[in-house]
Amino acid sequence: MHEGHQPETGPADGDPIAGWIRFLYGFFPMHPGALADLLSARQHPMMFDHQRARLILSRMRLMAMLFAILTPLWIPMDALVFPESIWRPLALGRIVASVGLTVLAMRSRHATRLKQAHGALALLFLIPAALYLFARALLAHAPLNPFGAVMANGYAFLPFMIMAGLSIFPLTARELSALALPLLVVFAIPVVDHDAFMMPTLDAAAILWLLALVGAVGGLSAISQLQILRSLFATSVIDPLTGALNRGSGNELIALQFALAQRHGYPLALAFVDLDDFKRVNDTAGHENGDRLLKEAAQAWHATLRKSDALLRWGGEEFVLVLPYTDCQRADHLIRHRLPALPRPDGTPLTFSIGITEWRADGVTHWQALVALADKRMYQAKAQGKNRIVACAPEPSKN
Repeated sequence: MHEGHQPETGPADGDPIAGWIRFLYGFFPMHPGALADLLSARQHPMMFDHQRARLILSRMRLMAMLFAILTPLWIPMDALVFPESIWRPLALGRIVASVGLTVLAMRSRHATRLKQAHGALALLFLIPAALYLFARALLAHAPLNPFGAVMANGYAFLPFMIMAGLSIFPLTARELSALALPLLVVFAIPVVDHDAFMMPTLDAAAILWLLALVGAVGGLSAISQLQILRSLFATSVIDPLTGALNRGSGNELIALQFALAQRHGYPLALAFVDLDDFKRVNDTAGHENGDRLLKEAAQAWHATLRKSDALLRWGGEEFVLVLPYTDCQRADHLIRHRLPALPRPDGTPLTFSIGITEWRADGVTHWQALVALADKRMYQAKAQGKNRIVACAPEPSKN
């Protein structure tokens, strides 16, 4: 799916989750494409994944630092109620967990990718889960006085706190399953092994059922956050007329793609496209027909561009095509042979003036310079008679 463009239909019948989407669609008032975005991130635009990763990582760092501070503060209480043979190892475990959470928060400060967010999130839940298993190993068979037994019961609530923590992150159903199911398995080991470890009034089945219930409620909250974030993304970054990314979000996308292209050394081309004589369309056929022409052009481009490409509405009748992994020659060929032929309202063919840049071929070191050069070449195409492409080569060529 191209950046900013949301399909109006659900996944194909061959998709393994298509059946589940159709089933769930009967219970949720949203079209199947939106429901698919809540189940899996496979069709999310890269811009949305980038924004969601940053949100997940910021919340992860906040939660990690909070627990890194609070976890060792309980050591004096353990020292008061447990014998030295127990509280000292518990104190060491708390300190190790606190250090691990601090390192996690510090090392993820510069992370921006969704894959990095997934890894950091897994560690965020793994560290307190390991602390719980360590506490269980120390306290399960230890001789404790009544007050010590009451304090030990407090550790039994740690799994519930961990499962509830899922609720603060905007996650898909698939991501939730990848996090929650392993946690349930880990927490089930001591519960089943010792029946109702540290919760004598409940049996193992009841504890696991409560854990699953807390995880399910937290998961629903996480999916609701994802739905809200997706809606905000659509309204804030998508041009409502054409379905392309708007200029503000387009700037962010180009900056991101440029940084990735520089880091990994692959080509990145931009094409600045202007519809020729568009003002005449508005003047002679009316603004409604002009808007319809803009929408038809954007939809036609969406249908022909590759999945990795993006279409931005820069303003008025100006658009920008972002073409990763595309050198100047290939960008010229792609635009020349794949941009659709469209008629104006009066039946005459719609033509374009296009300027193409590629950061390596043009020796550009900043994304803003890349956009400015493409814009300049588009105006050169107009000055040379319109209906032509001015690319990285010095000599323009006619469509």
